[in-house]
Amino acid sequence: MLHERLRLESKCGSNAHTSALNRTIAAIKSLYNYLCEQTEDEHGNTYMTRNVSRLIHIRKKNETLHYRAAQLEGKLFLGDETKAFLEFVEHNYENSISNRARTSFKKNKIRDLAILSLFLSSGLRCAELVGINLDDLNLEAGKVSVMRKEGKKDVVPIARFSHKYINDYFVIRSSIDTEIQAFFITDYDQKIRKISNASINKLVAKYSEAYKVRVTPHTLRHTFATRLYNVSHSQVLVSNQLGHSSTKPTELYTHIVSAEAKDALNKL
Repeated sequence: MLHERLRLESKCGSNAHTSALNRTIAAIKSLYNYLCEQTEDEHGNTYMTRNVSRLIHIRKKNETLHYRAAQLEGKLFLGDETKAFLEFVEHNYENSISNRARTSFKKNKIRDLAILSLFLSSGLRCAELVGINLDDLNLEAGKVSVMRKEGKKDVVPIARFSHKYINDYFVIRSSIDTEIQAFFITDYDQKIRKISNASINKLVAKYSEAYKVRVTPHTLRHTFATRLYNVSHSQVLVSNQLGHSSTKPTELYTHIVSAEAKDALNKL
């Protein structure tokens, strides 16, 4: 772990490596939990008898929710910016790119708008969006079936503003003759494939950077959650929509939506 910490510090900087290191530790802990607890043979013996990963401790970030919210707030497309971002991609993005890039953009424009709008209208994780199949989508009911973490199935409501974008792509996708059931696909070198997480990360970064600031699909998830909490003021509703097992992760959004605190400070 010391070797990994030093490697990440040289790559990311001393203050930016903690999350990456924690993900590595979590993966190791998950592996050892499996080897020590879930690999019983017919005699009840597991592959390993001692879980040494318990000796490795995850170093928590020394950040308050207020600090995290302040760092995140400038990267969110809140209020009318959600609509403005989609309209920018639809009408203005192609004016800022080369002719060669414009050809590729026009080919995937309707699909990319469907992806962006689905992130911003449902709060799905990137892996959940990638895993959607054609028969998982029900636009009449405004819902999509997804596979959450740990293999849990869920049905997620979709905000109405995205239905047009998703339906436009659905018409095109339904006409493509392929055995691949994935809803979002890519056609590269005359081969149709299920779109990858990496491809979605790249397209989100590309469009968001051209509009305002470079973000990730998870930042779009934060945008949706913040907007939903701003409207509902319900941590339970936001938690259920995001697929969290508790309301604790949604506490972050109560700090981003802090109009009451700002009003109180202005009165001092």
